This record gives sequence, structure tokens and C-alpha cells, in this order.
Amino acid sequence: MSGRKYSALFIFLTFVFFSCNPPDEEVVYDYSLADINNSSVTYGNNIGPGYFENQVTVHYFGHQNWGICTARVGQLNALYANLVSEDINNVKIIAIGKEQYSGDNSNWTEGNSIPIVVDPSPNILWTSWGASQWDVFFLDSSGEYITDFNIQNWDYNKVYNQIKD
Repeated sequence: MSGRKYSALFIFLTFVFFSCNPPDEEVVYDYSLADINNSSVTYGNNIGPGYFENQVTVHYFGHQNWGICTARVGQLNALYANLVSEDINNVKIIAIGKEQYSGDNSNWTEGNSIPIVVDPSPNILWTSWGASQWDVFFLDSSGEYITDFNIQNWDYNKVYNQIKD
């Protein structure tokens, strides 16, 4: 083969190798982690979206040792109480912390009744969902992803309206 043919083959193979991307892996929006909040009705049970069949689930990701994250758990707990007072009983809100901050779990459990789970290191749940601190993920009653957004800046109406939608 001539040098020109080798060059053309090399360019072609380089183009194919570097331009073909494998298909994105589909995110599985489920998990099974123990609810550590003794004030929650699901305390001690392994929970996740699949546990709450036919219910909309909202999943909040935060660090148990941050004041803002603790405030968001309290605000989500109050929002959940408001939903229940409106007879909206097909929604569950779950807070998801990280094992490395589990020494501060009481920041989230005290005074709150929503389920609290802790993602064990190396935080595969956070990674697989692509979650960042202060993110909330909304799944429909079939466990299908609807949307997610960050609530570092609290906006009750934005979260409430997304749940109502």
C-alpha cells in the first residue's frame, strides 16, 4: 500500500474512533436506602421511588452539615405538611444526604417528618443521578424523571407549582 493510502486509512480510522460516542447510559431513577428519620412513617424501611408506588416523589440532595441544606430540609418538610393539609397525599418528599456528613444527621431529622436517607460513600446515588448540592429531582407516579432544578435560593412557589403540575 502506498503512503497516501496508509495516510487516508489512518485519517479515516482516527475520524471514526474519535467521532463515535457510545450511547448515553440511561439513568435509573431508583434506589433503596434506609430511612433514618425516626419521626417519619417509613422510619427503618428501605425506601426509594419504587417503594412509593403510584406516588409522585421529590428527592432533595444536600449536605447534612450545611446550614442552608438544613434550612431547605425544614422548608421542604413544611411544604409537605401543607400538601397533606390540602389532602394531596400522593406526593412524598425525601432528603438524601451523604455518608461523610452523617455525623450531622440530627440537623435534618430533628423537627422534621419527611424521610431522610444517606447515600453511602462513594455516593453512587448522587453520581448516577448527576445530582449537586441543593438539587431537587421530581419523578412522576410511574417513577419516571420529570425535571430537576437547584434550590440553593429557596422558592416555595417554584417547588410547589412543579409538584402540582
